[in-house]
Amino acid sequence: MSVKFKKILLFFLIVKLFMLGEGELALAKKILNLSSALNLALKNNPQIQAFIKQKEEFYFQKNLIRSEFFPKIFLNYNYQQSDIASPTSYKHLHVFGPTLNWNIFSGFSTYYAFKSALYDLSAQEEYIRSKILEVVLSTISAYVEYFKNKELLASALTDLEDAKTVLKLAQKRYEVGLSPYADVLDALARLKEVEYKVSNYKYLAEISKGNLLILLNLDLHQIEEYELEPLEEREFTLNSLSEYINKALKLRPELQAKEKEILSQENRIKSVRGEFLPISDLFVNYYKRDNQFFPDQEREFQFGLRISFPLFTGFSTISKLQKEKATYEKKVLEKRTLELLIQQEVLSKYKHFQTTKENLSALQALVEKLKEDYHIIQKKYENGLASIVDVTTIMARLSEARSNLAIAKHTLFYRYFDLLKSVGEIPGL
Repeated sequence: MSVKFKKILLFFLIVKLFMLGEGELALAKKILNLSSALNLALKNNPQIQAFIKQKEEFYFQKNLIRSEFFPKIFLNYNYQQSDIASPTSYKHLHVFGPTLNWNIFSGFSTYYAFKSALYDLSAQEEYIRSKILEVVLSTISAYVEYFKNKELLASALTDLEDAKTVLKLAQKRYEVGLSPYADVLDALARLKEVEYKVSNYKYLAEISKGNLLILLNLDLHQIEEYELEPLEEREFTLNSLSEYINKALKLRPELQAKEKEILSQENRIKSVRGEFLPISDLFVNYYKRDNQFFPDQEREFQFGLRISFPLFTGFSTISKLQKEKATYEKKVLEKRTLELLIQQEVLSKYKHFQTTKENLSALQALVEKLKEDYHIIQKKYENGLASIVDVTTIMARLSEARSNLAIAKHTLFYRYFDLLKSVGEIPGL
């Protein structure tokens, strides 16, 4: 084997090892797109878990009311001591045995209380969906913020290259005596301004990435292990405003929860009204009686039906009924207020999106126009037909337009999903 062939083989081996190393590094990265980030947020976010635990409270409350439908069995022991004839003569009585009590009719009070608890539980499910929408939108906001800051950094780096080019041009013209040294100072000042912008945006993207990982309940020590997949550019289209408003009045979880609360309150009123009706209890007792503990002589079995008529309860039932009716009226008014607020919110989100979309189109045209103007002014300055102030002015306007364009592009993305969230849909999934 020739020496030349050995060198070629060694070169290819080194290249292969380098490619393998790069492949392992790429495999070590965890790629997150918007959909996977949202799924992680819904799975790991502690706020949602806390709302689920809150729902469990209402679940057990429902079970507690349901238990009133079943008979209750107790093991009772009673001890009595009585003085009948004289202080020295006492009578002792021990009663020991099981007791069963079953409320077979409560004026439908328990039935309606159980239905009320079911509606309360259903309302909690709507509040969980509302929290899911909030978490999803917060995640989208952090995701969009990351790429917005990356594009702002890219825009600032483009401005930096332009500023360096103008500085070189000013220095060149100064060296040949075609421009004063003030032009160099102006170009240098512009360069420093752009360098400040670059340093300002340099770490904002990483901060946004850290905020996103916090929402996903991930460890910030692993921030370098995650890579975010860029957002797909898309053409957003809107339906009519009335369609979004009608959909919001049907889908918004807060409104659905309020409707469930009203239904629950209606059943609470019926439950209190049931307290005016008689109550029927079925009871069974089996006792052993004796004058000693652990009786084994006398046995007694009781079976019967007890009916209780609530003739007077100190006006407590009437007051309770009035309280529940007032709460019902308040919830009806709250629902109407919420409907108006939702309509106002959808209108605001809809118009904000339209405004951003129109601004984006105007900014895209402005950036293209300023690029042409910048190249024209640069050529004029190079030929001595324009001043350095003309160049730096058009550069500053172009830089501002680029930044505004980057912000508008990502604001449009966010506001579209914000509109969907105001309607009650889960955006991004």
